[in-house]
Amino acid sequence: MTKTITIFLTALSVVCLISGISYAELDNPDLPNREGVKVQDIIVHGAFNAREELETNIYLADKKEKFDAITIFHPSAGLEVPLRDHKISLDYDAEVFVYGKFHTENHIDQRARALAEINLTNYKITVNNVLRDYTDRSADENSRRIGRFNNKLRAGVEAEFNRLYFDVGYTNMFDIYGSKDDLVYQNVTYGDRDRVYNIVDASIGYRFMPKTYVFVENDLGFIHYYNSSVPPDSWFIQSLVGLKGKPTNKIVANIKGGFRYQGYNSSAIYNDKDFAGFVASGGLDFLMTEDDKLYMGVERTVYESLYQNMNYYNANILSLEYLHKFNKKMSAKAFGSYQLNLYPGATVELGDTGKRYDNIFDAGLSLRYDIKKWASMEFKYEYTQRISKFSTYDYADNRIIFSGTGGF
Repeated sequence: MTKTITIFLTALSVVCLISGISYAELDNPDLPNREGVKVQDIIVHGAFNAREELETNIYLADKKEKFDAITIFHPSAGLEVPLRDHKISLDYDAEVFVYGKFHTENHIDQRARALAEINLTNYKITVNNVLRDYTDRSADENSRRIGRFNNKLRAGVEAEFNRLYFDVGYTNMFDIYGSKDDLVYQNVTYGDRDRVYNIVDASIGYRFMPKTYVFVENDLGFIHYYNSSVPPDSWFIQSLVGLKGKPTNKIVANIKGGFRYQGYNSSAIYNDKDFAGFVASGGLDFLMTEDDKLYMGVERTVYESLYQNMNYYNANILSLEYLHKFNKKMSAKAFGSYQLNLYPGATVELGDTGKRYDNIFDAGLSLRYDIKKWASMEFKYEYTQRISKFSTYDYADNRIIFSGTGGF
């Protein structure tokens, strides 16, 4: 807790020195229409969410599933400060997880955000910092509940000239595990897997329609494991072509795809195979009617792996979401996704040898009632199943969630 607050205040002081905020508002999905309370020129936000979650397999185990009822308290607070033509926004939220039966799983997740925007005559400078201190079930690879600390800072400059625009930015991110002594593989601990990312991105776009851009983006990044030389460092470069905007009255686009090469240093124990292939992210919103919206999303990328001696896994995700509004206050949503994780090398599990792959299916329904601008309720059911090359990583999980939010 002390470490989280210290780093957040440091980030806050840096942002205040350069002034400004990005898009000026840190939204709350539970209260999308909240207005806040104005104190002179400052807008203050606050909210409190409480939910009860019934989960059939809290450890995501392949057998002997454990059921529990989890009570979650989620307070949040933030403010928006205008500084002449510039703005700054800050917020903080915490989620307190209280397990009805398995009390050792009780924990608190925290997040702090700072956004800044400096509007100059022809340019805009943005700074975005997100800090998270949380417990990760790592459902993509294993079910160990490992504490994790993540801080991501991006600073960028953008400008728009008639039909052309450009955006250049630098991202620094630390990914730190709370467990320093637990082993990941052989003599490699979670502490050895602490890493830092440094990424430079640049994009240039052309507005070929009144509300639509086509753009080209290039990214260069470096990943460094600073506690140990055993996990292999890497660097990557990717070139993407994308589309964003509203090409028709019924379609909103924000999607990009292209080629990525990621090269890994040699390692005595880790599979150091490089990645080269197609990557993509984003999606399309189809505004079918005033009350019906369909979203289709895609992601294909590379994630650093914690599984045995694998240096990465390739995630391929397709998602679909349908939203229907019954009226201004009541809405329902159906959603689903399919994810395929592929690993670059062969491993052994319980005498079975092969390249691991995971098929992950997720589907659910939700019903939402926006009582007022300052209050909402939601019911949600979600089913998740993983079918792996190795059955020890299989699981099925059901979650039922009742949630209520109030704030301003």
